[in-house]
Amino acid sequence: MHNQMNKLRFPLMVVLIGLIFGLLNSCAEKPAKNNDKKPGIAVLLVDTDRKMGQISENIYGQFLEHINHSVVDGLYAEQVRGQGFEGNDFEEYWETFSENGNVAIENVTFKNGEKSVRINVNDETAGIRQGRFFIQKGSVYNGSVWLKPEEGSVSVSLIISDSEGGNITEQKLETSGNDWQEVPYSFTSDKTDTMATIEIAASGNGSVLCDFISLMLQDARENGMLRSDLFNALDNLKPTFIRWPGGSYASVYKWKDGIGPQVSRKYHPNEIWGGYSDYYGFGTEEFMSLCQKLGTDPMLVLPATTTDPEALQYAIDWVHYLLDPATTEWGKLRAANGHPEPYDVPYIQIDNEPMNHGLSPDEYAEIVNVYGSRIREIAPDVKIVACGQKRSNDMNWSEKVVDIAGENFDILGCHNYEYESDKYKTGVRRIEEYLVKLRNYILKSAHPDIKIGILEWNVSRTYDWRAGMHAAGSLISYEKLGPELEFSCPALLMRNTSDDPTWTAWIYHDHVSWFPGGGYVVEDLFRKHYAEIQFASTSGTFAEVEDPFKNFIDGISQFKPTDWRPGTVDAIATGSADGKRIIIKTVNYEGIENTLITRIQGSKVPENATVKTYTIQADKFEKASLDEPNKFKTVESSLPFENDLKITLMPYSVMVLEIVGN
Repeated sequence: MHNQMNKLRFPLMVVLIGLIFGLLNSCAEKPAKNNDKKPGIAVLLVDTDRKMGQISENIYGQFLEHINHSVVDGLYAEQVRGQGFEGNDFEEYWETFSENGNVAIENVTFKNGEKSVRINVNDETAGIRQGRFFIQKGSVYNGSVWLKPEEGSVSVSLIISDSEGGNITEQKLETSGNDWQEVPYSFTSDKTDTMATIEIAASGNGSVLCDFISLMLQDARENGMLRSDLFNALDNLKPTFIRWPGGSYASVYKWKDGIGPQVSRKYHPNEIWGGYSDYYGFGTEEFMSLCQKLGTDPMLVLPATTTDPEALQYAIDWVHYLLDPATTEWGKLRAANGHPEPYDVPYIQIDNEPMNHGLSPDEYAEIVNVYGSRIREIAPDVKIVACGQKRSNDMNWSEKVVDIAGENFDILGCHNYEYESDKYKTGVRRIEEYLVKLRNYILKSAHPDIKIGILEWNVSRTYDWRAGMHAAGSLISYEKLGPELEFSCPALLMRNTSDDPTWTAWIYHDHVSWFPGGGYVVEDLFRKHYAEIQFASTSGTFAEVEDPFKNFIDGISQFKPTDWRPGTVDAIATGSADGKRIIIKTVNYEGIENTLITRIQGSKVPENATVKTYTIQADKFEKASLDEPNKFKTVESSLPFENDLKITLMPYSVMVLEIVGN
């Protein structure tokens, strides 16, 4: 696959590049020596008549997990935290105030909850409040409070105040009778405040129960209950599919508690990632709506940690709920929840990281056989994804799953993390070598049609520019694998900056705004310049070259092999199916300039073309932040078109070069 310069059919072509693997490891970053200061060179020969393979657009997928407030207090636009007072919500998110009354949490059943707040008043005012609300001037907000008057005569008001105590809105919440009732409210703010406060205040004599408080921008509530800035950040990446709900979270997710009206959904603390409150407000319908709005395919991850019949049926019921016609039991329930037509779900995954549950590869393979065969019966056209290795050197796990369960799945999904951030470049090579080894094993197995997918990938423990360079190298590597790679999606997609930010993510946010990590800006650039045909790639190697290509190099400078060294560079050349665009993507991992020397030839090369370059360059430890969200800027430039190009790669840079025929 990598010996891309051999056996070219034109007399002017020469042997330029050997195997891609190996050399980059010897060029790993180290204290500077004289040899390290030599200019680095990489050579890329692009022949538009010689296509190396088809590149799956699904390389540019995404993975949304309920982790580090990526959904709750993130993409899901509900602003009230602990809105149902279950678990430790009352203590963690709310404070009480009382002039002459009593406010306490009580064991009172409400919908699927077990706790409510009781406010007792005696000729004074008492209630609850919560801070840290982002209120925008001119925006319309709405929501509701569930109340149950118990005794006496009590007047309840909703009050929104700014961070200095000024009034934004105050509304009386009218009730009638003594049953639970939802009391709606709406207001338009005349000011912006990032730390506003909401109060539920009762006055008079008597008591009232309070539960399930909601506050959201009206526009968000009408648009899938999604926070618009985070939705737009995701939409900008144009993901071809989104994997949900996990990750490890998928193994404990109770899908039946996340359908139907929000108020009736069940509270679950997020025990996998931090224990914070999750009322499953973002559930199956919300996820499928998100995919529809993005124009992307959904991948559902089933909980599947055992072959126990009850657990199996619970997972399979979800498949029925998603895919059955509206005339069936589960189809009728889906229709009652607002979606009569079956959903289109092209991928279903069987659990995630099963080794975390103490399962052996043999035990997990048996789970795949049981679940996979059932999914095949229900949805024969769905592609079934099984879990391969968690770490890139664990061939034993992947091989056993292929051998034992290969009949009952279509794609082996791997996790490709580089856990040491200083190996942001060598990790790309290590992972690529693993994937080629795995591909070769599958091709020789009894199930050669199994494809490889990358369920999670990234360099962890950093959100500086090293993550951006690792993302560039990884995406170039995945494009090189061509049709043998079905899809990939990085992790994490989103995380709240109030959590530990050192685990790499694409989108970092608080309750007000967001900023892109290094990986985000690179994937954004590469995604916008996706082209499906692979022509050639290089990993910084070069060989003794002969005329006439050597003459071109001589014309650049007095080229002598002793004066140059292989540049620590990855590059790939791709083209559009219509032949109108040639794209070259590169990453220079080093802190010095490198040079990419490119020849473009073939019958489809235009005589005249426009050449644009898009470059992102930063110090490798550079970080964006909420205060400086635009640290990683893309600089656009132009070059004159020539068949032979000398491309200067800035230190620690990622570049896309686009050639469009005139």
